Parts: sequence; structure tokens; C-alpha cells
Amino acid sequence: MLCVSFSGIALGAPPAELEQSYTKHAEAQNLTDVPYSFDQAKLDAANDSFHFLRSYVDYFYLLIKANRGSFRAVSAADNAAGWCVGDAHPENFGVLIQNDESSVFTMNDMDDSGPCPVVLDLYRLMVSSRLYSGKTNLDKILQAYTAGLEGQTYAVPSPVTDMIRKSRKKGRTPDPKKIDGDRILRDGNMREVDAWELAQIKDAIASLGGSLSQGVKLLDAVATSKIGGGSGGLLRYEALLNNGGALLQLEFKEEPTPSIYPVAAAQIPETRQRMLMSILMEQGAGASAFYAVAAVSGKEMLIRPRFDGNIGMSLDKQTGQDNKDIIRYEAYVLGRIHARSLQNADALARFLQAIPGSDWENDVTLMTRHFDLKFSRMK
Repeated sequence: MLCVSFSGIALGAPPAELEQSYTKHAEAQNLTDVPYSFDQAKLDAANDSFHFLRSYVDYFYLLIKANRGSFRAVSAADNAAGWCVGDAHPENFGVLIQNDESSVFTMNDMDDSGPCPVVLDLYRLMVSSRLYSGKTNLDKILQAYTAGLEGQTYAVPSPVTDMIRKSRKKGRTPDPKKIDGDRILRDGNMREVDAWELAQIKDAIASLGGSLSQGVKLLDAVATSKIGGGSGGLLRYEALLNNGGALLQLEFKEEPTPSIYPVAAAQIPETRQRMLMSILMEQGAGASAFYAVAAVSGKEMLIRPRFDGNIGMSLDKQTGQDNKDIIRYEAYVLGRIHARSLQNADALARFLQAIPGSDWENDVTLMTRHFDLKFSRMK
């Protein structure tokens, strides 16, 4: 098991050691747990409590719903509803190529998006960041987030600038390490599609209509799935196309009920409408035209482009200071996303700034302690 430093203890430490450390250093009480079935494959893939939290997104929101009275900052601000990204953690941001071939740094996972109290997105980013690094400064995250809400300018960290530059250079071609000529390179998680699946994939591609060139041709398709993370176990298809002489790779990704359902502030829209709203909120009107929703194998799926220039964030590739700057910039971007769906983002920013820092620390300690202990006991 990987051991990561956290507040002077190790995440691989036994539960008793974790209990003693938290009892000594934290004022907050324990959260009340909720019944939940933990997928074993996801659990096996989680190396620490940071990845454990990432793997069971709805469990996080079920805990919030069951323990609302224990939270101070979160409960004070949870009447401000807007469009939530749903799974805001530091490695769910990245650079996406837009329709004009420019690159934008934003949230890159829409699976769990929907209407909810926006403070819960901020809270999840704070909790996941603190699980990744016990030295995470919540005040700095809050300052960056409220700057985003208020539409202030914010310095782009050099690692993000480098990602954007790299994205533009790579462009819209498929990842050359995953393609061999006109075929997708297979791995152990892939299987061949049957004739029924292939026909549905072709129909779904045809539904993209004018965004594709005339005479577009499907070259190859495979079924696959991811093991770890919040989308682990969900069905996916990879399709390789000849689109007007250029290779285009598309991913079909199963879209289940978004994990914000326990705390939804309104009826969750049907999948197509929800994805369109998420694209608009997170990428704006300039998003790639290759996004769509289609049904394959009886499942609603998001179709999205797999450009080589779409680059996800990996904190392990950065230094500690770089990661601090990146997470704060992600908080700023999250604030900009939320401002698009809020009636009075400035008022929310002022309200959040007035909440005592000790209340934020209380709430984050409650959840980080719970996930540290839960992970230690289950592993």
C-alpha cells in the first residue's frame, strides 16, 4: 500500500494511530456513516485515501446529506444553488481543445454534473486537495475561488501555461501511442465489438451530422472500461474515423445517474440536456462540435473527442509548490464556472469570505478524517 504523508502521520497507518492523531489535533466529531456498497475493483485500485475519495463520488454526497448539521461553513452556504461540476478534485481539471483549435483549461469530467449547492463543489475540491496534501491552505483556495466568482483576473501558473502550449502543439490528432495505422491499439481492458454494437456506433456517429466531413468512414471500434476512479467499471467504446482525410478518435462513455443526486437542488435533467448544460458552463460556446449524446447497448453515452491535445492534470508530475499554485488556479476556474449559473455571484463571494476560517477547517477535517479512517479500515 502506498503511504503518503498527511499531518505527520501516514495514510497507510493503522486505524488506531489515525484515531489518536485526529483526537489530538482536531476539534470536530466523527461523521455518521451511511450504508454503501463499495465496488471491490475500485477499492483494489485505490492506493490512498485521496484515490479512495475519487472512486466513490456519490458516497461523499450521501455523507453530506446524512450529516448536514455537523457542517458549519457548508451548511451556512448551501442555499446558493447553481450548476455543479460534481466531482471537483485536483486531477479532474485539464486542457481541452475547442472548435477553433484553441485550448482552454477547465473541468474535464462532466459525469457527475448537475444542479446543486455550488459550495459543495468548492468543499469537494478542498477535501480532496487536503487528502492529497496535508499542507493545503484552505484560505488560499477560498481566496482564489471567490476571485473567480467575482470575475477578477488571476495569474495562470506556469505548469498550466505549459500544458496549454503543449496542447496546442499536439492538436486534434489521436494519441499516436494508441493508434497503429487505421487501428486502435488493444490493451487488456478492451474487447472486440459485436455486429449489433458496431451498427449502433455507426448510427451514433451519423447523428453528429454536419460536424463531420461528407464520406466520413469508421475505421475501427473497440469496447473498453476503466478500473479505478469515479467512472471505473462504466462501459466505453473507442472509435477511430477517417474524417475528410484526417484521423479522428471518439470515445463513447456510459453516463449513469450523476453522483450529486443526494444533494440535487432541482430535478436532474435528462442526459442530453445535462451534458449540453455542462459543456456550456465548463467550456463556453466554443466547445468542440464533436460532443454528442447517443444510446448504445441500451445505455446513454456521451460522445467526446479524444484529441492528443486534450491533456488531464497529474499532480504527481509537478513539484509541491507547483501543485499548490495549480490547485488554487483550479479553484479560481471553478469560481468562473459557477458564476455563469448564479444570479448574484458577487454576493456569494462576500458571504463565503465572511465565514470564519475555523468553520472551513472544521468541515474539511470532518470529511478528511472520515475518508482516512474508512480507507485504512477497508484496506
